[in-house]
Amino acid sequence: MNSRTAAIGAALVVVAVVLLIVLSSGGSDSSKTTDAGKVPTIVVDKEGHPVGGVQELVYNKGDRIHFKVKVPFEEEVHLHGYDVAKEVPKGGGAVIYDLPAELEGEFEAELEGRAEQIVALKVEP
Repeated sequence: MNSRTAAIGAALVVVAVVLLIVLSSGGSDSSKTTDAGKVPTIVVDKEGHPVGGVQELVYNKGDRIHFKVKVPFEEEVHLHGYDVAKEVPKGGGAVIYDLPAELEGEFEAELEGRAEQIVALKVEP
């Protein structure tokens, strides 16, 4: 291998590494209320109220709706509009919502048995 071929090969490796870094750190975090890599967590107290009040989550259509709900007792968490219900087992635990934001509008998640709203969710165009 001559020095010219080696120099071209090294330059191509550098370009590939730079592109990899730029493309992997880029992307759009179009969710307005969540930080990249962090899942919003709604904690419900033992009286059945969301700690800190109803959590407002805003997504753009096409995003992933992703949040976690921790409840200290058995309960059904229902995301209205998307009609997704998840059961928290006896003794409490957490449920995770992870679904595509396909429907535009305003929705709520609630503790179904107590009719307690815990999330105000908005999906924008």
